[in-house]
Amino acid sequence: MAVVAGALAMFVARLMANRQHVKSLRNSGAPMPKHHPLFGHLIVLKEAIQSLPQNTVMHVVVRRIAQSFPGGVFYLNLWPFNAPIMVVANPYVASQVEAAFLDKPANISATLEVINGGPSLLTMYGSTWKKWRALFNPGFAAGYITGLSPAIAEEVTVFCQLLQERAQKGEVFPLEEHTLRLTFDIIARITLGARLHYQTQGSALADCLRRQVYWTPFGTSFNPIRRYLSPRPFVQKYNSYRMNQYLDKEIDKRFEELARSRRSPSKDSHSQSRSIIALAMDKYLDDVEGKDEVSKSAFRQLAKPQLRMFLYAGHDTTSSTLLYSYMLLSRHPDVLSKVRAEHDKVFGSDFSLHSITRIITDDPALLNQLPYTLAVVKEVLRIFPPAGSMRDGRPGVFLVDEQGQRYPTEGCNIWTLTLAMHHNPEVFVKPEDFIPDRWLVSPEDPLHPKKASWRAFEWGPRACIGQTLAQLELKIALVMTVRMFDIDISYEEWDKLHPKKGIRTVDENRAYQAEMGGGGAHPADGLPVKVTLRA
Repeated sequence: MAVVAGALAMFVARLMANRQHVKSLRNSGAPMPKHHPLFGHLIVLKEAIQSLPQNTVMHVVVRRIAQSFPGGVFYLNLWPFNAPIMVVANPYVASQVEAAFLDKPANISATLEVINGGPSLLTMYGSTWKKWRALFNPGFAAGYITGLSPAIAEEVTVFCQLLQERAQKGEVFPLEEHTLRLTFDIIARITLGARLHYQTQGSALADCLRRQVYWTPFGTSFNPIRRYLSPRPFVQKYNSYRMNQYLDKEIDKRFEELARSRRSPSKDSHSQSRSIIALAMDKYLDDVEGKDEVSKSAFRQLAKPQLRMFLYAGHDTTSSTLLYSYMLLSRHPDVLSKVRAEHDKVFGSDFSLHSITRIITDDPALLNQLPYTLAVVKEVLRIFPPAGSMRDGRPGVFLVDEQGQRYPTEGCNIWTLTLAMHHNPEVFVKPEDFIPDRWLVSPEDPLHPKKASWRAFEWGPRACIGQTLAQLELKIALVMTVRMFDIDISYEEWDKLHPKKGIRTVDENRAYQAEMGGGGAHPADGLPVKVTLRA
């Protein structure tokens, strides 16, 4: 009885502290929805959730609330499930978040470290982050990445061959499993220097990582059975063990290749991996005094979480962006015609796999001559950004909007809600329209985006290290597929085959961003399509 009374007293004390915090925010003029004295903003959140399909990703839910705050800044009190959240959908204010160098909330960092097996660039800060970012920067430099285009094209060739088989069958199928396997094959090859053949043979590494993401949600379960009796910890440890086993072997292979290359540079340079991990390893050994087994062991332990992070972040979001590219091009035939015309102009009218892969291998720099295709990719990422970013507020840190209003961050999580920013009419002209040309007009044009408003890969020094690689992958995939195939979105036929009750669209869009396990925003039902070969 005493334990129950103590727990109740603690709950009441924390409730009162939370309500006092929210009261001080309201007294300072902080914008927020109507606040319930007992439930805070949980009722507002529940209403937003109930207006959408059950599996809608959370940033779509909060964007629904954000539409009532055109200024782009407001607060949500979701206690006891989360600290108060300061939602930012204003580029002017969001830029100040990066400038303050705020840390991620502890619960977000802990979740990421379960997925990645330890600290990575996503959760490191200060000198440690700078050191590891510097180690990997050469492998993600634009010039180096462009040189890897032939390897990417080889993996996309497998993808095209699988689509040809699908086209011959003439069936409706979810395209997502194919794109996820494609992007995993690519990121593994680029980072590890290893061909997984996940598209055709399966991969234990890929399966374990995807299961790890599924079993590691970004949130706390308050269901006691799920929280205390779930097999989650055992599944996570098993997946982590299997992934680390594989990565240990690959890192050791790269060390052996590097050692041979250093002993006989001219003889073994042709066999040395050109992977990102090999470049980082080379730089790491230059930076340490000894090149013995101690350095090798230390690098192995520190590098595995980074590699898992690249594999995790490098396949999921790129897959979803490719899917949404196909969807939007299918819905906008005028844009699709312009993309195909640009590809004909740069690569010639022969769009056979043999011709395209030969041209990309001989002159990968041609991929830099696709301004309209790149504009399409950027517009897809504007309409369907994969995620946002969350930071911890700090005492004494205030964010200021264009009118000079100050917003306190102490005791709050700061959520840069990219989706709401990208769809805010105060930020983008005609935000609901698919207009790739907005990325090609002059700065004087009203259509031209505001500074720091496009945040698909976030902004500033901690922006996604892999954004150049992701955009290159997408360009190559589009170059090799959009002239070869017609990809028709087939939700109507899919829904007849798989009927469900309840809400099935968001703002009349059937391909809304949905949760899939513990990670990312995915087209609902994996984007059902029917593929046909073009003459």
